[in-house]
Amino acid sequence: MATERLPAYVNVRRLAGGQRAYFWCRPAWADPKLATSPDEKVRRKALRDGKTCPVASTPLGTDIAEVFVRARVLNEAFAAWRLGDKAEVPHGTIAWLFDWYRKQERFTDKRHQTRIGYERAMRYVEEMSMKTGTFGQRQAGAVDGPAADKLYQRAIAKHGERQGSYMMQVCRLVWSLASRPGYSKHTGVKVNPFKGMGIKTSVGAGKGNRAATRAEYDLYRETARAMGRQSMATAAALCFETCQRVTDAFGFEDPDGKVIRGFFWDDYKPGEQITVVQSKTNKRITLPLVDGTGEDAIQLYPELEAELARTPRQEGVERPMIVFDERTGKAYGIDYMQKLHKRIRIKAGLPKDLRFTSFRHGGITEIGDSGEVDIRAVSGHSEIKTTKIYDKANREKALRIARARREHIARVVGSTKPGDDE
Repeated sequence: MATERLPAYVNVRRLAGGQRAYFWCRPAWADPKLATSPDEKVRRKALRDGKTCPVASTPLGTDIAEVFVRARVLNEAFAAWRLGDKAEVPHGTIAWLFDWYRKQERFTDKRHQTRIGYERAMRYVEEMSMKTGTFGQRQAGAVDGPAADKLYQRAIAKHGERQGSYMMQVCRLVWSLASRPGYSKHTGVKVNPFKGMGIKTSVGAGKGNRAATRAEYDLYRETARAMGRQSMATAAALCFETCQRVTDAFGFEDPDGKVIRGFFWDDYKPGEQITVVQSKTNKRITLPLVDGTGEDAIQLYPELEAELARTPRQEGVERPMIVFDERTGKAYGIDYMQKLHKRIRIKAGLPKDLRFTSFRHGGITEIGDSGEVDIRAVSGHSEIKTTKIYDKANREKALRIARARREHIARVVGSTKPGDDE
């Protein structure tokens, strides 16, 4: 009997009973683990346009007709990855739809960091492995509600609840635009299967980014100063005390050049006020640093002003930023700041889940613990509903609520001490 010509990368093995089984075997050089190899040539082979191979070695079964069908799909996905941007993506597939969306103003008008997040989410969705091939090879218009729900569960299992939910939110936006009249005829998408699927948020205890306590914040600043990194201590104070974002505290450069970030010395008047223009909302936030005058004056942010007093000012710079990299005299890069934060955190013996964003969360949470509900005058949020993510349940809130409730009962019905009703 003539031996059939097998598709590329398909191997055959004999099972114990003598039956032949077929397997699609990914080349060893395409192993995603090699993308981090110290050998540049090895890394170059394992990456295409910054992406690792999305196709894994897969058993194809024993039915030769089915083997040819499944192998063709896998080889198409493998070829598309190898060719990268040169590959022709079939019209109407999910990979094609994502590429179409990235060319729309709905995507291009978004901030750089938002686009990065969207692109990552779309790549994760596109690369989700299916029984045959990847999710990106499926027709976008054929995805229904049950398929979307199943994808959601698989996304959570692979990437965690927070990223999995974000992936579905991005899909909801893409399918929403693609299914609108005037677009649907071109995209082939008639309905949005990601709408009304009950996407979970990351709000709640143990979810998302946690808040730093004041004790952690104090220890972090002390350790940063001891390591000769006053800039990191000052940035932590700006985030915790003024409740502003990390991007504004460090003045990270906007790759699009659309916004200017950073706290500047020109906007700080010692003992009076400090101002920042929020890069995300474009709001100008001015915080008073003192309440009252003369002997009755009360410092409102003594920890912040103490850090600012320790922070050196750059000479010969037209409009110097408060926080800058001591090594270069320029603004910090995101990658180096994160590495330095990790060193300080480890040196201080602080928990692994303490991110730099934890300081802002800690400051806002502290305001909530003090009894204030609307924190927008400090945080700069546009809507009060957004600030609810910081309003986490804890013992301090429970005690405050209980005290207020007892005071209310006492005013209405009088004392409720044991024995008062005897």
